[in-house]
Amino acid sequence: MKIAMFTDSYLPNIDGVVSSILAFKAGLEKKGHMMYVFAPDAEGQQKDPAVFRYKSIKFPPYPQYKAAIFPYVGADIAKKTGVQVVHCKAMVSMALSAVNFASRAKLPSIASLETMIPDGVHYIIKNRGAQQAGKRLAWEYLKWLYSSFDAVTAPSRHTQILMAENSIESTVLPSPVDTSFFKPNKNGEAIKRELGLSGKSVVLAVGRIVQEKNYSLIVKAAAEMRDKGVAFLIVGRGPYLGELQQEIAKAGVENRMRVVSSVFGRKKLVDIYNAGDAFVFASPFETQGLVQLEAMACGTPACILRDTAPAEAIREGENGELFSDDPRDCAEKLLKCIEKKRKYSPAARKTVIEDYSVPALCSKLAEKYGQLLE
Repeated sequence: MKIAMFTDSYLPNIDGVVSSILAFKAGLEKKGHMMYVFAPDAEGQQKDPAVFRYKSIKFPPYPQYKAAIFPYVGADIAKKTGVQVVHCKAMVSMALSAVNFASRAKLPSIASLETMIPDGVHYIIKNRGAQQAGKRLAWEYLKWLYSSFDAVTAPSRHTQILMAENSIESTVLPSPVDTSFFKPNKNGEAIKRELGLSGKSVVLAVGRIVQEKNYSLIVKAAAEMRDKGVAFLIVGRGPYLGELQQEIAKAGVENRMRVVSSVFGRKKLVDIYNAGDAFVFASPFETQGLVQLEAMACGTPACILRDTAPAEAIREGENGELFSDDPRDCAEKLLKCIEKKRKYSPAARKTVIEDYSVPALCSKLAEKYGQLLE
């Protein structure tokens, strides 16, 4: 099969959507399929005949990202590439392009919800009273958008339920993790030395630094941590960075909490995951939590906020821990993860291999494509 993948984000950016596309692309191409990517242009992009780029402008809430401007993909591209099915992981301009292209080229189409955009309306609507109305409008937009596709997938059961509550029917298909790439190595100690954390047990958080990720709870947990040998390392960039640094100073945990906003390649990210003794995720708004699974694939046990999509991968007392929104509970569960790392580490990786591996999930996706082509 030949697939047209539409996305609002692609290399050289690295985020959950890009990681998902890269994993699916590699897995499907090993099975003999071909994926073409349609994405906004980006600074530092490399030429690739299988990637079609479209003129874009910087997206103000996330200056490192760009939004495509009226990206028109003509039906002639279908003849040129031979694509047989359209897959949309985009949610804004490239999503509209995917709908238009599938219709003009008369191709079956599937869409995957990747980002909970109703929870990001505060970037556009500053008035808190109007934000609830904004969320409702965002769900109406998604309902309209996904009604244009022949099939829709959700990356977790948690997200599937939320979509159903907003009249969007879907099937569950998580994004995969390349466990041959994200795996345990011996570079963790070198990263600790590089960051001045030698001899410390490291609680790691990786991701965009935005308000909805709930870093505030992690800062409060750092203040409650009774083991002074534990350091907190947050790796990422985003518009909430300034506020986060203020929160860290206000909580008086500058000596045990480090924020690194440098740009890292994927290989360096594997080393960073290996530097963690526990991975923490406090966001209530994730659709799946891919960075958590990447960390687990590297043998780092995860400590996750209860009743969230990322919590679906955790079996308490086996591969990680779950905590409530109480900072003290979070701190205690993190300490338990660190203390039991030797036990939890192999189980964490085993969970990802068994439930989120590229071969297994690519087979499921290929099967869905096949059903659309029948």
